[in-house]
Amino acid sequence: MSKPWPPPPDLASIQELVRTADPEGHIADGAPADEYEPEEELIFEAIQHIATADLLAENLLPIIEPIWQQSFALDSAAMAERRPALLSLAQQIERFFGPEAKPQVRG
Repeated sequence: MSKPWPPPPDLASIQELVRTADPEGHIADGAPADEYEPEEELIFEAIQHIATADLLAENLLPIIEPIWQQSFALDSAAMAERRPALLSLAQQIERFFGPEAKPQVRG
C-alpha cells in the first residue's frame, strides 16, 4: 500500500520550514532552534487537516498571520513588516504540501 502524495503536513516539516524562514530573525541572531516552537505547533494544529487542494499560500497566510500577531503582540505596522516573510513561509508550506507539491530531496 503506497502512501498518498503529497503527504499531509507533519509537525517536523512545519518546524523545519518555520525555522528556515526565521520571520523574526531570532535564530539568525543566535536564539535556540526551538525559538518558534509554540507558533510551529499552532500552525501545524491549524493546517494538519486541511485538504491538499486547499493548502495554498492564499489560504495559509490568513491562518499564519493571526498566530504570529498574537504570539509576538504585534501591531498592524509590525505585521506589515513581517508580511513578506510570512507570505514566503506560506508559499513554502504550499510548495511542500499543496496540490502542486513535488517530491523533495533534503540536502
